[in-house]
Amino acid sequence: MLKGRIKIKEKYYVRLAVVVVFFVIIGIVYANVLRNNSTIKEIEVDIDYDGKDTLVTSKSIEKLVEADVPNFRNFSADEMNRTDIENIVKKNPFIADVNVSIGISGKLHIEAEQRIPIVRVVQKNKEFYLDNNGYYMPISSVRNQRVIMASGYINGGITDSLHLHGKDTVNNDIYKVYMLANYLINDVKLKDMFDQIYVCKNKDIELVPKIGNHVVVLGNLENIDEKFENLFAVYSKGLMSLGWDAYRKINLKFKNQVVCTKN
Repeated sequence: MLKGRIKIKEKYYVRLAVVVVFFVIIGIVYANVLRNNSTIKEIEVDIDYDGKDTLVTSKSIEKLVEADVPNFRNFSADEMNRTDIENIVKKNPFIADVNVSIGISGKLHIEAEQRIPIVRVVQKNKEFYLDNNGYYMPISSVRNQRVIMASGYINGGITDSLHLHGKDTVNNDIYKVYMLANYLINDVKLKDMFDQIYVCKNKDIELVPKIGNHVVVLGNLENIDEKFENLFAVYSKGLMSLGWDAYRKINLKFKNQVVCTKN
């Protein structure tokens, strides 16, 4: 008798589950039909700034879409090509990634991610940012980003889709600047230590610290871990007792030695 009741309950729950699944499917299909037939009514733009300063606004993204597709409000969701909209938004050099979706109510929702600038490059008569993936970014008209600055005799350029990777890394000073800036921001002790990267005429790379009246000569980027270990040894054993203005130059370019020039 008990087994019979259990079997009846099992059949009941199976039938209930089938009914629930059926109506869920019907609901999804109906929602998709509504969405595809609805006319685009408005744009909503959300930008992820990752806690950084605002370099591009939601309004500017809206204007970019409206300029390229002025009659987008006449499209149904089914007619609107989301990939085309994503490609339009990606034309903005401050945008790293974008995802476009369309709601049941006809709202075109754009989720964008702002690029993260890590260094400001001053090269002859032009200035620009490089982001954490080596992409070119123009100077923003909205706000200047507080990042390390690179200047001096900086040769090279960005020609491959405004992207550094894959370029001539031996002769491209901009690539070296990017690699050094990326190294600095990913080190807890180094990321807030320096104000400027300077490329000398002989191609030695120097760093200007925020504290003290000295420059740090790296030379090239070889053995960079060892060079910064030597720098921290000088700071802890020398400058902490002598004072931050004891030297005007700390030269780390030579292997297994540090040459300090006094003020």
